[in-house]
Amino acid sequence: MSDVVTGQQRHLSLLALNACVLGVGIAFGALVPLITLHLAHRGIDATLIGLNAAMFPLAVLLTGPFLPRLIHRWGTVRSMTVGLAIVAIATLLFSVLPWLLVWFLLRFITGAAGAIPWVVSETWLNMVATERDRGRIMGIYATVMAAGFAIGPAIIGAVGAEGFLPFVIVALAVALAIIPILLARKLAPVMPERNEVPLSDMVRAQPLVMMGALCGGVMDFALFALLPVYGLRHGLDQASAVFMITVFIGGNVLLQLPIGWLADHTNRLTVLFACILVSLAGALLLPWLISQPLLLYCLVFFWGGALFAIYTIGLGLLGDGFPRNQLAAANVVFIMVYEIGSAGGPTLAGTAIDAFGPEGLTAVVAIAATALAIAFIRLRPVPPIRP
Repeated sequence: MSDVVTGQQRHLSLLALNACVLGVGIAFGALVPLITLHLAHRGIDATLIGLNAAMFPLAVLLTGPFLPRLIHRWGTVRSMTVGLAIVAIATLLFSVLPWLLVWFLLRFITGAAGAIPWVVSETWLNMVATERDRGRIMGIYATVMAAGFAIGPAIIGAVGAEGFLPFVIVALAVALAIIPILLARKLAPVMPERNEVPLSDMVRAQPLVMMGALCGGVMDFALFALLPVYGLRHGLDQASAVFMITVFIGGNVLLQLPIGWLADHTNRLTVLFACILVSLAGALLLPWLISQPLLLYCLVFFWGGALFAIYTIGLGLLGDGFPRNQLAAANVVFIMVYEIGSAGGPTLAGTAIDAFGPEGLTAVVAIAATALAIAFIRLRPVPPIRP
């Protein structure tokens, strides 16, 4: 249908989409450690494992410019269904085609295909959301996605990474994610007419939103990848170091909805700036609290929630700042910029740790947060661009 005309239809539409997002989150949350563990068990060196992981963001960056046209041609439900089906098939192929070069290709395919439902789902959310509840809707979405990312590795921990079974489980999670979309196909918003504005103009139109995606990606993935390393370098035992990232993810999961609610009932830009300041404070305070477990875990919990909320609030500002016919293209650019940050964050932080010790990680995060704070002060969202 062209729009969600009743409250019940609107809620059912969002319920179906979030059910799909949970399955996708579980699948990708499981697939990343699954592939890493398989390659490590085969004796592949860390550099090649890292390069293989980089195929996902590389695929998003290279295919991103073509996604708006494809999505507008295929429509909402077909785009998501085809993208998820390709991911499910590629996941199964990992287990039957064990050659490293093929795994690079399959990782690229999962990135390119996975980007389609990623873009469509976030465009769907912004088309259904209203000014009144956009923050809450984005908060629920971010909570569900983060919960999926947390559940996925736990599944791999329970079933192990060996053999065919874990790949079947991941593929099944992706396949099951298609079902709620098909059931809600009459409730899915129709993708608007194709936008004719160049993608580069999206960045110039909303530079603060795109800067938030870039710096948010740098900080999120630098900490996801290297926070346990930071703890170990400061003398924490392995269990305590790993628990840091568990608490960090807990903040990701549990704080998105209250932050989204706060953004709806106050001002999105004010809440965004508060999250930026908390992100900076976390980097500055971490070295002082690393030896005080209770304060450390409290800090990491709120730090994780504030950092991920930069992406969540950015999605809301995206919906505020672009007309409907530009939402899909704007979301593509937003995701591409975020992926640039995601790819660069662990690389920058790892290099900084090697050069300057564990505080190289906090320095990279502090610099990214400071750059974003300066951008916030100097830039403001501007009226929507028109073709």
